[in-house]
Amino acid sequence: MIPDRAFAPMLAITVTALTQLGCALPTGVLRSRWAMEDPEYAEKYCDGAEKSDVLGKLKQAADARFQEDATGLFVSSGVTKRTDADHGLFTVDIGAEMYATSFMTARASLMGMGNGDDWFTGLDAGLRLQTPSRLAPFVGAGVYAGYAKEVVSADDDWIDNDDDGFIDEHGEDDERISGSLAAIYPEVGVHFWWTPRIRLTSYGRYMVTTEGRDADDWQAGFGLALFTNPNLP
Repeated sequence: MIPDRAFAPMLAITVTALTQLGCALPTGVLRSRWAMEDPEYAEKYCDGAEKSDVLGKLKQAADARFQEDATGLFVSSGVTKRTDADHGLFTVDIGAEMYATSFMTARASLMGMGNGDDWFTGLDAGLRLQTPSRLAPFVGAGVYAGYAKEVVSADDDWIDNDDDGFIDEHGEDDERISGSLAAIYPEVGVHFWWTPRIRLTSYGRYMVTTEGRDADDWQAGFGLALFTNPNLP
């Protein structure tokens, strides 16, 4: 516990420090002055809009133009539902994303989709157009190309599949590619910047596959991204 005689000097030092800074960093998730780490943003919005100035607060919350040149890593997961299948696929996506401008990003990732019966592994890439704001709706397009593997019995193929010096011993298995999947897709979604470096995302896609319309996929998911930004100290 802080002694009473020490509280007053500490309070004075704190007030003096905040006064020297001119303004304090926001602490609330929904505060409009959310990006005070950016020097230009801080200069523009240090005084802040009045509580009654709704348009002013919306302008502050929408101003995320400094995100240009930000780069980061993301992870997302979701579900994919195929129109000709009874069960969906669970998806995991790990990749990198770059803000080419404050309103456009490019991304690439490694994506896995699977359930108890099927498993696809592949590469995913796409572009997104979004508003340069803290809450940022977006539209985008992307491509996916992957393949599936399965384990099959290999005890009668006259090949030493497990490199143990024996051919066709009992229980010898082999892996083979059982199928492939390529798709293009449109998507819609929304980003929310928790901080100027942490971004939350939800999205929905319709994956138009090379296997025909009965094999097209609906995909929905959520993601978390961590960014570094040369515009921030």
